[in-house]
Amino acid sequence: MQEFMVDTGQWNAFWSRWQDTIDQIPGLREELLAHVGTRIRSEVRQAIDVSVINDSGGRLKAWQEFFIGSKKGYAAVRSKSEKIRAGYKRTQTKFQYKGRTVDLNTGALTNFLSSGHKVRGPTGRAKRYVRRARMLRVEGADFYPKAKEEAEKIAMQEAKAVLRELEANLQA
Repeated sequence: MQEFMVDTGQWNAFWSRWQDTIDQIPGLREELLAHVGTRIRSEVRQAIDVSVINDSGGRLKAWQEFFIGSKKGYAAVRSKSEKIRAGYKRTQTKFQYKGRTVDLNTGALTNFLSSGHKVRGPTGRAKRYVRRARMLRVEGADFYPKAKEEAEKIAMQEAKAVLRELEANLQA
């Protein structure tokens, strides 16, 4: 009688390592997004530093946070949405926007600084008013688009690092 025997020990070891790798993937994805978000947030903060905005107190940079999508599909950097006081002696809590009064929050101020805003016109009540305004709109600092250029590079670097980690786990 002839016998044929196959040793499946290495095959089983490979599949057990592969199963360990598959079990790590969801955690690696969250870890990847957290690393990407942190690095992109630092890029946004650096773009704020080099822009024309005088943020000596660091308020605008402190408002920037990274968020991970609910289904773990993306990481985004945006301003927190908190009500704040602004203006002279921090007395202003509301502003006029498209004909309605809106609470002032960090997201609105960040948007105004990033994309620009209109300059308030005269009331027309003064008898001898002479227009001295030189501009109708304040230019934005565009710190989000400047940081976006680096964001794609950061995402690729972090993804390659995760792939190298997976490869090392499979070879071990």
